[in-house]
Amino acid sequence: MRAMTLDSYGLEPRVTELPAPVAKEREVLVRVHATSVNPIDWKQASGRYRPFLTAAFPFVPGYDLAGVVEALGPGVTGFAVGQRVHTRLSGRAGGANAELVRAGLDVLRPMPEGMDFEQAAGLPLAGMTALQGLRDVGGLPMTGARQRVLIIGASGGVGHLAVQLAAAAGAQVTGVCSARNAELVRRLGASSVIDYGTPDAYAGVPPFDLVFDCVGSAPGAFLHLVAAGGRFASCVPGPAVFVRRALNVLSSKAVLPVLLSPNAKDLGTLDALFAQEKLEVIIDGRFDAAQLAEAWKRSATGRTVGKLVVTWR
Repeated sequence: MRAMTLDSYGLEPRVTELPAPVAKEREVLVRVHATSVNPIDWKQASGRYRPFLTAAFPFVPGYDLAGVVEALGPGVTGFAVGQRVHTRLSGRAGGANAELVRAGLDVLRPMPEGMDFEQAAGLPLAGMTALQGLRDVGGLPMTGARQRVLIIGASGGVGHLAVQLAAAAGAQVTGVCSARNAELVRRLGASSVIDYGTPDAYAGVPPFDLVFDCVGSAPGAFLHLVAAGGRFASCVPGPAVFVRRALNVLSSKAVLPVLLSPNAKDLGTLDALFAQEKLEVIIDGRFDAAQLAEAWKRSATGRTVGKLVVTWR
């Protein structure tokens, strides 16, 4: 089978031929139609985040995929050959950017009606990060929420989904993005938008119950916008987040990292919202499999709107 692989750390994956995998117990073999690009992909490939994020060579990068069930492993029920499915692969071993990929039942879901392969590939990692970050870390009720929520990076991969999830929950959402993306963020559910390029952009802004950071901001720069008893939740937690978390017992404002736990139940929650037309996946760019390095470079600019996807034909 074809796969995009790296033989050492770097950002130039190449097309190679690998033996086709075989589904093991409680696994499904998926023929991949699309994958999506997430920062973890190129960060892991670069080697800059060792020893916390390593790679075993030859390394097949990527975690999000959508495709069709090719074969069922022993003990698999609830899925059928030919069924359309999607997943964020479990663990940190990558593996998505190949024609055939093994996926465990614990992270695999059927695609809902009306969802295409590109949307299905773009949803899992970013969507579950947004969902778990808002609900589990941020403490936002998923129904009847009345909190004020600030989403930093509201037009990005995680951010554009977080805006929709928070709005669907009933929160009053303020999105932070560039002026060129303000209209999109409002359409997705933000009641107000802050242009981060404006001088004194946050002057006079009242505090929020939850500040949800999707770009790796330093928490100290935003704690004045967190209400007493509120939370700053970071989807891209740097050292400052973990240092400040250790001091939460001394403050009425909590700083917390968002650490993804992929699972089929949460992916199903997102699929249900899509089916109810409460969630859409914005696709900003499409690449062929052999253009994976170009997709990574685009992602690394930090200027994408929604998701980048890679199609396998």
